[in-house]
Amino acid sequence: MARYKTYKIENTPSEKFPQMVTISKKIKGKLFEKKFINEPKAMVWIEALAAEKLIIKGSTKVKGELSSIGLLPQTDYAW
Repeated sequence: MARYKTYKIENTPSEKFPQMVTISKKIKGKLFEKKFINEPKAMVWIEALAAEKLIIKGSTKVKGELSSIGLLPQTDYAW
């Protein structure tokens, strides 16, 4: 078993895929598991998930900052 970021990576070979791995993580008390054909593919998926999370977090932060200084147009008016 290896750890990468906050995920556990375990070897779970099968007859068809001898390098198969399973990643697991507890999220809000529930166990999340996903299988990949090899360890590098699992690491790429973890990195992509982290990058997507940073992008979403950054965009909401920028929108909040722009609206606080009045540069973001408010198109959501209640009639």
